[in-house]
Amino acid sequence: MNPVRILGIGSPVAGDDLGWRLAEALEQAGLPRHFPAGVVHVTLCDRPGSLLLTAMRGARLAILLDTMRSGALPGTVRRLDMLELDDSTGLLSSHGFGVAEALALGRALEDLPSRVLIYGIETGHVASLPPPGELAALLWPTIIDDIRVCMKEPGVVPLAMWSKQKSGGASL
Repeated sequence: MNPVRILGIGSPVAGDDLGWRLAEALEQAGLPRHFPAGVVHVTLCDRPGSLLLTAMRGARLAILLDTMRSGALPGTVRRLDMLELDDSTGLLSSHGFGVAEALALGRALEDLPSRVLIYGIETGHVASLPPPGELAALLWPTIIDDIRVCMKEPGVVPLAMWSKQKSGGASL
């Protein structure tokens, strides 16, 4: 079980891969290594639909990275708690059953992590956005803080394991 799952949502087709590329950039930059082994896992999800529930199962915190179209300036990043989702968020899927619909189903089935955060990156109608590495650098501090908050909740990571990792020189 990974208490924290970072899920890059999208598709390698039709230019809908920003969530993927951002998740890859966070992993390549070493984000999971800033925490005890096995705590943070990064996954790429190709238009997951209801399979998003399976991808999050067993996690305490799920961080979803996806594109959105809300009318904000391209490159704008919006951080939402799953409880804030509604039709105005811009996370409605062009594939019929997207993130918002999967989370609604998960709520109805009581099959969600205790916390789900969505980072929506506005794409607008332009092709040029900041490179994923720049977006990853921008989001890094907030995502690290989100994970730290989750890890302070009882039962996420045994304190001895956390202390051992910290004394082993992990840069937090």
